[in-house]
Amino acid sequence: MVIRIFAFVWLCLCSLAAAAGPQGLPVPTVSYSADRIMETEGNTFTGRVYSSGGRERTEIDMQGMQSVMILRPDRQLGWMLMPAQRMYQELDFAKARQQAGSGPSDEVTITEEGADTVEGLATTKYKLLMKDGSAGGFMWFTADGIAVKMDLLSKDGGRKSRMTVTLRNLQVGDVDPQLFELPTGYTAMPSFPGMGAGKGAKGALSGLLGRGGR
Repeated sequence: MVIRIFAFVWLCLCSLAAAAGPQGLPVPTVSYSADRIMETEGNTFTGRVYSSGGRERTEIDMQGMQSVMILRPDRQLGWMLMPAQRMYQELDFAKARQQAGSGPSDEVTITEEGADTVEGLATTKYKLLMKDGSAGGFMWFTADGIAVKMDLLSKDGGRKSRMTVTLRNLQVGDVDPQLFELPTGYTAMPSFPGMGAGKGAKGALSGLLGRGGR
């Protein structure tokens, strides 16, 4: 299910960034907004991303239906919003880490690859690789720590699945803080089947990529 993939991919990436430390993945040092294009096998989804002070809001259109993800590391939680239904799902970061088992830094190696250009922007390219070889890929960051592209690949037996996410029309500047709050008038929706039945960081990442957005 695309909504579930959308939620867990960014939780996984946020966990990787937090666990990597000063020698790992950069984190944004400025507020920004941009268009976001997510491509999986046979599917392309467009949307917007807003980021400020570690908080992130991602909006995505999926076959005419909008979904919104708000990540609040400062509160150790996040919300997935379904605006059409005026409903939300709350995500507990602490529970997610507990269910994930060992920390991402124990299962993923991160290597700086050097300078590169993405969407006309000067970036630094990083390589991410699961230590068991089940998944990996690349991420590109600007000097301000903005991840403007990621290209991830997973292997499940003989099958390989790929997903790319690219930012376009990047604008650095103030972002309305209300975008990172839970809207009034929304009601909680039931948990997704299997939500949080983690198999470790490795299983979360490779499982997400293996579904290919379907």
